[in-house]
Amino acid sequence: MGDNSKIEWTQHTFNPWMGCTKVSPACMHCYAERDMDKWLGKVKWGPNGTRVLTGPQYWQKPLKWNREAEKSGTRARVFCASLADVFEDWEGPLVDGEGRPMWLADQEPDRIIAQYWKSLEELPQERANIEKSIFRLATMDDVRHKLFKLIDATPHLDWLLLTKRPENIRRMLVPHSLDRVAGHVSQNAGDGYHVRRRSNVWLGATVENQDYANDRVPELLKCHDLSPVLFLSCEPLLERVNLGQIVFQRRDPAEAGNGLNDWIELYGDALTGSRATSMISGIEGQPKLDWVIAGGESGDEPRPSHPDWFRSLRDQCRAAGVPFLFKQWGEWADDSRQQPILPLMDEGRRGMFVAGEWRANEGPWARYENLALEAQQMYRVGKKAAGRLLDGREHNEFPTGVTV
Repeated sequence: MGDNSKIEWTQHTFNPWMGCTKVSPACMHCYAERDMDKWLGKVKWGPNGTRVLTGPQYWQKPLKWNREAEKSGTRARVFCASLADVFEDWEGPLVDGEGRPMWLADQEPDRIIAQYWKSLEELPQERANIEKSIFRLATMDDVRHKLFKLIDATPHLDWLLLTKRPENIRRMLVPHSLDRVAGHVSQNAGDGYHVRRRSNVWLGATVENQDYANDRVPELLKCHDLSPVLFLSCEPLLERVNLGQIVFQRRDPAEAGNGLNDWIELYGDALTGSRATSMISGIEGQPKLDWVIAGGESGDEPRPSHPDWFRSLRDQCRAAGVPFLFKQWGEWADDSRQQPILPLMDEGRRGMFVAGEWRANEGPWARYENLALEAQQMYRVGKKAAGRLLDGREHNEFPTGVTV
């Protein structure tokens, strides 16, 4: 993790800490847990685990990238927290790479350190009383405060904060984004303050299916005043997603006294900014998405994505004028590449979508058993062989004015 990332939509990755808790189907085969927990044992995943803070020298890297970007006259993108979630609501232990608790010097809010003692109870009483007046156990909010000071110190970097918890963004970001303004009153921030919009912070949410699109997209769009770019990462894409028909609100008519029992769903288009009070009437000018990334799953137990799911997102973005980036097929690809059939006949390396349902280990002959059904053959050829071509071309679009 660090310089020259292999991730197609960023130049660098930076992790203020490592560790997370799974929250949705996209997390099922988490590469970060596989690498950092199960393989390397660097951090204990999950709600009862740990979060491991990265070291002081590592935190100097973004300052170096910022100097390089300033010198070259081009901006660099930094994917922040590829091994964590900046907006995780974590109240558990924070430790360093050796498992020592992290402490904060009250008079130096940026100084988060590991002490050689595990707790103040290990110290003589007189020494413990002195240390208690100087140090306290660090919290995740302390680390976020330090992170946003680093972001503010690197104006030539664009920081991409991707989360599966967009409902936490405003609560966790705004306390670190307040400027005092004389005589100004902000409903969001309190008397005498306004929320500072960081021009070098892009906010994104992971969306893997329609249910999580309905949950996360409205929460992300509520943060339009905090960031110049709001984006989605639809990876791994696990079903077709319609961003033009997002459920922004569900209303119970019975509560309004009209005697109906069915819920009324209020829809909107996240790509154009139109909102509907019903499926007929629309309201224009609402916040909208600025960028969509899509990709399939790689790793040890990858789930295939139907090619039409990617095509649908591409076409939705094209119609709305929203940049679209196709990151990868993942381990599975369709049969448009004319891959040799015989090497792929081994169990687990073939399958097909029949009427939208995945059927593992079925070969091309299965088409003839379901002539009346739509069938899409898929092969597990590996991430490198599968590549990034969608209908014969790469899609590398970025928000307007962004240097690729």
